[in-house]
Amino acid sequence: MIISARPYPNIVTLFSSDGQVNLKNYEFYSLGREALLYSLIKLGLQRGDRIIVPAYICDSAIKPLWSYGFDLVFIDIGEDLSLPIDKLKKIISNKQIKALLLVHYFGFTQEIDEVVSLCQEFGVKVVEDASHGFMSQFLRNKKSVKGDAEIFSMRKNLPIIDGGAMRINNGSYDMTKKNNKCVSITSDAKYLILRFLEKVVTEFGINIYGQFISNIKTTFRSEMNNDILNHNIESCEISWQLSKYLGDEEYLKGTQQKIVHNFNQLSQALQRVGFRLFFESIKDNVVPQVCVIYDDNGGLVDYLRSKGIGAWRWPDVEMPEEVTHNSSQYPNAVFFDKKLALIPVHQSIGDKQIKYMVQVLSRWQL
Repeated sequence: MIISARPYPNIVTLFSSDGQVNLKNYEFYSLGREALLYSLIKLGLQRGDRIIVPAYICDSAIKPLWSYGFDLVFIDIGEDLSLPIDKLKKIISNKQIKALLLVHYFGFTQEIDEVVSLCQEFGVKVVEDASHGFMSQFLRNKKSVKGDAEIFSMRKNLPIIDGGAMRINNGSYDMTKKNNKCVSITSDAKYLILRFLEKVVTEFGINIYGQFISNIKTTFRSEMNNDILNHNIESCEISWQLSKYLGDEEYLKGTQQKIVHNFNQLSQALQRVGFRLFFESIKDNVVPQVCVIYDDNGGLVDYLRSKGIGAWRWPDVEMPEEVTHNSSQYPNAVFFDKKLALIPVHQSIGDKQIKYMVQVLSRWQL
């Protein structure tokens, strides 16, 4: 049995042109990392400005920031994945910081009131990175405190090729829509080939997490990242694929319910067999990206992938060099990178697959 880490694209999807999602204040991009870069530019930041970035971050997400010329200042996160307010205040007050990147990890929205209040006191812009869970961010109480901008990567939760987006919350900004296509033809083709390869080998019962297939996927993704960094980043018209999903309220609600169901089923079963979960339960209006469990002894992710389960570590090999080369300064980020195993719970997984994952994980505990 092969359980993908992400949902496969569907050939036929439902479409509703009168959906309930208000896209007025959004700009769309090929990927979330592009939306992140452009959100900072929209907020008035310039080359050379300093931005606080959590050390627990994927290097590919911040490469465009480096390339543009921003000066990144890393901060270690707390044991609950939050930003330590005392450490944050010390950095902001001493280093002429212009913006802060705040990450909502794995689809679990954080309480950000205190962080936003501190940043407002010092005139620091806050960009919320909701790449792991745009549904949780959409469901968040409309009256809750928000940063100056939010960025999303819908392709992490929906079976689509592209799907980066940015929303500006505070102030008046030029959100002029563009008519260019989000994804370059080259990146588009590489993505389609990659997904087709996964689909074909899965149909034949081949483990897509084996070394040979993994090497091919790594090469393709590296080339796709280079495509992103080498072209001029600008906003674009929302893709037809993404508009279909965002316009289909019934599909979105069904997807939310299915993901929450999968998480609850898997997390409860794993706790019964002795696994430690980082998030033992979910709050209302949270749609998790994954089920996060501790891999205390190491080797769990490799074991699961050998059994056809698309588990992974994050950011794994994409931890920024600044963090890996100075690991003693960022102990929590390094710990989470090595000791957290991420288990898929997306909407394409059924109860049969959940049962299989529990069986495989139970054998690991013996």
